[in-house]
Amino acid sequence: MSEAHNLAIGVDIGGTSIKFAVVDLEKGKVLKETSCTTPNVSASDIASLVVKNINVLIHQYPDLSRIGLGVPGAMNAERTVVQYPPNFTLWKEEPLAEMIAAKMPIVDLVRMDNDAKCAVAAEMHFGSAKNEKFFLLATLGTGVGGALVSNGEIYRGAFGGAGEFGHVIVDLNGVSSPSGVRGCLEAYIGQRFLSERTLDALSKSKQTSTLKKFIAGKILEPKDITEAAQEGDTFAIEVLADAGRYLGFAMATVANLLDIRLFLVAGGVAQAGDLLLEPARAALRENVLEQMRSTVEIRPAKLGTKAGVIGAALLTRD
Repeated sequence: MSEAHNLAIGVDIGGTSIKFAVVDLEKGKVLKETSCTTPNVSASDIASLVVKNINVLIHQYPDLSRIGLGVPGAMNAERTVVQYPPNFTLWKEEPLAEMIAAKMPIVDLVRMDNDAKCAVAAEMHFGSAKNEKFFLLATLGTGVGGALVSNGEIYRGAFGGAGEFGHVIVDLNGVSSPSGVRGCLEAYIGQRFLSERTLDALSKSKQTSTLKKFIAGKILEPKDITEAAQEGDTFAIEVLADAGRYLGFAMATVANLLDIRLFLVAGGVAQAGDLLLEPARAALRENVLEQMRSTVEIRPAKLGTKAGVIGAALLTRD
């Protein structure tokens, strides 16, 4: 395989940022990466923004001719149309790959898949899921996504939309997410929602916390909560523990229904590590059937926030 044929561009489109990378497909290595903020605009405008950033990479790597896209939301079975992604309020049913290909005649191939399914493919090839046959990958970003693997294959369901882990209901009378599903996991630990809930709780709490400086209008990010927790802020520690418990409850539902014993966790919110994952592990063990308690496991994804771009690039492999 020639060096140029061994490289592809991976694009990971998230609700907060869009990541771009030149990826070595044999080694799973990111050779060059960049990113931009995701605006709340039409799919056509996102396509134009993606093309603009890809052209910068192609200028540096002129032989690149293949692009893979990881896109949030359900897809049709052929993976040519993304359908009503919850965090892109102006989108309906959008043939995003086709839009991008039409704007880039020098490119030979543009393929797309759900972003979590891209991430799970990367973890199976190069990360924490090598040789694993049955597991779920949860992606904790602006939204909460997921991908199921059954007998070593990504499970897509009857119409291609399986794996929407963020829409597992954890509170029947809970808040609504942009998808309209009341009380689903995404509404509690998705990046924007976690920040909003934290600020609301801070405004009502008499507890001392370094996070109270964000009430004045400064943008609160999950990394700020993590940093405060790592420094011993008890309010921040409890915020992450509460989020972890919701995560564990949702995983227990999946485990009991599908006999899944292994859960991988990736994405920006997951960078909290054991501050999030230890409460999740406890909630998972407490809420699964007794015969599962000794074998259920939550494991951090090895590739971290690069899993999406690496997996997207893998879509272009022959």
